[in-house]
Amino acid sequence: MLEKIREGSQGMIAKVILGFVILTFALAGVGSYLGNSSELPVATVNGDEITKVQFDTAYQNERARMQQQFGEMFGMLSADRNYMSNFRNSVLEKLIDEQLQRQLVAELDLMVSDDVLRDTIRSLPEFQVEGVFNNDRYIALLRQNGYEPNQFRDYLRAQMSANQLVVGLAGSEFATVSEMQLLSKLQQQSRDIQFAVLKAEDFASAVEINDQLLQDYYQINANQFVSPETVSVDYVRLNAADIATDIQVTDADLLAYYEANLVRYQTEERRRVSHILLESVEDNAEVEAKAQALAEQLQQGADFAELAMKESADTFSAEKGGDLDFIEQGVMDAAFEKAAYALAKAGDISPVVKTEFGYHIIKLTEVQPGTVKSFTDVKEQILATVKSDKAAEKFIDLQQLLGEKSFEIADSLQEAAEAVGSKVVSVPAFSRATAPVELTAPKVLETLFSDDFISAGVNSDVIEVAPQDVIVVRINTHQPETTKTLDEVKLQVQAAVVATKSSELARAKAESLFAEVTAGKSFSDVAATAQLNLETKVAVPRFGGDIDSDIRTKAFELAKPTDAQPATVAVLNLASGDAALVAVTKVTESDVTDKPQLEQLQQFADQKAQSSFGALLAALKAKADITRSLPEAAADE
Repeated sequence: MLEKIREGSQGMIAKVILGFVILTFALAGVGSYLGNSSELPVATVNGDEITKVQFDTAYQNERARMQQQFGEMFGMLSADRNYMSNFRNSVLEKLIDEQLQRQLVAELDLMVSDDVLRDTIRSLPEFQVEGVFNNDRYIALLRQNGYEPNQFRDYLRAQMSANQLVVGLAGSEFATVSEMQLLSKLQQQSRDIQFAVLKAEDFASAVEINDQLLQDYYQINANQFVSPETVSVDYVRLNAADIATDIQVTDADLLAYYEANLVRYQTEERRRVSHILLESVEDNAEVEAKAQALAEQLQQGADFAELAMKESADTFSAEKGGDLDFIEQGVMDAAFEKAAYALAKAGDISPVVKTEFGYHIIKLTEVQPGTVKSFTDVKEQILATVKSDKAAEKFIDLQQLLGEKSFEIADSLQEAAEAVGSKVVSVPAFSRATAPVELTAPKVLETLFSDDFISAGVNSDVIEVAPQDVIVVRINTHQPETTKTLDEVKLQVQAAVVATKSSELARAKAESLFAEVTAGKSFSDVAATAQLNLETKVAVPRFGGDIDSDIRTKAFELAKPTDAQPATVAVLNLASGDAALVAVTKVTESDVTDKPQLEQLQQFADQKAQSSFGALLAALKAKADITRSLPEAAADE
């Protein structure tokens, strides 16, 4: 993002602003940003409210953007309530960040002049017709999106003023050669390390289990033992592809289609021509006379290619003796085409022809006759097309009938299935995450797990899952989300408690060994006494390698060894639940003297700018008085 903003600081600010405007106009109308609501705000930032209207607009815009970017994948993600809850919260945090930026802009008195604002509006392509600002289009587009001109100017002025803050920060950041070289040295640094892993499973036998431990763990982690909401379903599916397999088509039908669409199976005659062009947009007797003289030379046996190379104003074709390659009807100037197609055989030369480009002499060099594919050659292709067309027509009728029957007899799908020649498919209970493939379309899942649909107990509307592919569903049984009892998950809880306690014991043991090392014992002696496998790795790079990433990361966080402390040691927990002792015994620096490329410095400066801007927002947020009161998502969200 900041890289683009940097470009804006170099004379392309209008493009940044344009991005704001295009995004806003493209998604649902930004006029609602300016609306007022009597509802409670979703947040207040230093006393300034963020309204529910503002949040809803930003939420819908972000949803639309994600849908456009990720398509069906976002549809699947949106079925996850936890994901969508985090998604809503992220939208709110963005609005809070924007409000903090606006407040800082106001505090710094950053403003945009009327002249700059006017020039920016006039430069936006959305308001232009044939590259020129059009006031009627400007007014019409604003009204279409719920704006009055003064409202839009205020909105754009606020956006541009806020943009000055970002552009100023990004544009003032820079990177020096020494900084880049230092960064490269750090990235290329390697370390000799030693490490020993204490396996949590080795401590499992020392874990003492009692009912209170199990009960406490169960209570704290109850959300881990939730049975998800499930439904069992009946459905009827209708798609044109299945219908097509039952379509009967006679040879007479195929032949009739062939004859009615003969143009699809034929190619037009093509002609290869050469020409000599004498340029003249207007009628010109002198140029025409010269063209006539050339035509007479050709009639007397002059070489066409030589004359074209010497005399033709069409330099591109002249280099090839005037050759224009093959042409088809409807491509060239009408007068040129008429003369070219009037020539009878290869070698014939036309009289002088006037077009909007000048005076031409045309030579026919080759004729490719038009061809027509025989009925036999295209019969299978026509069969597939006719079946598809008939299936599409029948699909429309059956889709309407399916909708009518499933609505009229709302407590069963049997009659609807019989009416369209399909069958009812029953699916045993499943959750959102375990839905069978045929029911994973986002619209289908949204319907099946909708509280309103579940409580209604009727057939659904006809749901389109793909082009010419629809489904009607109904709920057989519904099981709400429930938390399993401790008795049901006792073995699972016991295993989790043992794993947790084993990990704690491994950590405690690692801490005691670490204390011995810091007291002066050598790492190798401590590991040997504890019967640990001490591994040594030489010249471990900062990135990559074949050791545990947690161990490598910790090794590069440790201080360099010194004469007084030949090894630096640390304890860490591994993602596996094991504990580890890690020691750094040597640090090898690389010698970086190469001067970085300008592109590298620019990239580093952009990274610094992004980090600085993030730090600024974090500082503003830390100092701000912020209250959040975002309501729970509605069922349709």
